[in-house]
Amino acid sequence: MIAKRIEEIANIIDLNNKGVFDIGSDHGYLLILLRNKNTSIKLKGVENKVGPFKHLKDNVSSLNIDVSLSDGIDDLNDEYSCIVLAGMGYKNIVEIISRHLDKLKYIDQIVIDSHTNIDLCREFFINLNFYIDDEIILKENGIYYEIISFKKGNKKYSEKEIHYGPILLKEKNIVFKEKYFERNKKIDEIMSKIGDKNSNKYISLIEEKRMNDEVIS
Repeated sequence: MIAKRIEEIANIIDLNNKGVFDIGSDHGYLLILLRNKNTSIKLKGVENKVGPFKHLKDNVSSLNIDVSLSDGIDDLNDEYSCIVLAGMGYKNIVEIISRHLDKLKYIDQIVIDSHTNIDLCREFFINLNFYIDDEIILKENGIYYEIISFKKGNKKYSEKEIHYGPILLKEKNIVFKEKYFERNKKIDEIMSKIGDKNSNKYISLIEEKRMNDEVIS
């Protein structure tokens, strides 16, 4: 069974793109879903680990999907207008994109599923002249995921929107509220173990909890 997270990434991708360039394809399940949705769109999977790459190659061999054993967007060209960076952290995402900023001229959509520092990811791509087109939050196997679609263009965002996500903040669905309710419980646990109530850490946790309470109320 394909993970719900992968299904949601597939759903957020605009199939009107010329091609989709999936970085960190693992076993290729996202590419298989996309091929099932659209038989003609150009697809490429990039994987830098030999084991997963072999599975990727085997899994998509009959589906007219290109594959590459490499680290990032070295092979990206004007045949692709969408990049997917899923299943990795903020630092990896920034390193991959920053190596070839010039190649963003080909790109109309960037889809990310960062496992760390999602707010910094938003800020990074906004500063590269992309705006937030769509956002999805879900919980799977006890883990919260935020999937973001960026499109080329400029919009202004508040600090709160960058932190929580402008679309997620507007919708405030059950999963969103549950995530920050659980985070506040964790904050309470951390604060109970801090001896110095005047420390910067304690004060910053109070402020974080206050902000979370405000958005989930």
